[in-house]
Amino acid sequence: MIYLWKKSISMSPKIKSFLIYGVSFTALFLISRFIVSQFMEQGMMTMFIPIAVAMIISPKPHIEETENGREYGLKSIFLKKPFKF
Repeated sequence: MIYLWKKSISMSPKIKSFLIYGVSFTALFLISRFIVSQFMEQGMMTMFIPIAVAMIISPKPHIEETENGREYGLKSIFLKKPFKF
């Protein structure tokens, strides 16, 4: 009975990949904003630099069409192959 309950609340790979992307982007943005705010005065650049850093470093959602359907994963600048779910 417990096994069926756990099975019914599992996330789809699409939701999981976009959720991980959102969390990683937010975490990288906050960390880089803290670091930039230590070295620069408050202004427009203290907002744009962390956004750019988070966009470049955070893994991007990757959708691949295959014979079996769509495969969802994350692609990073640090990995050659996408991480698939």
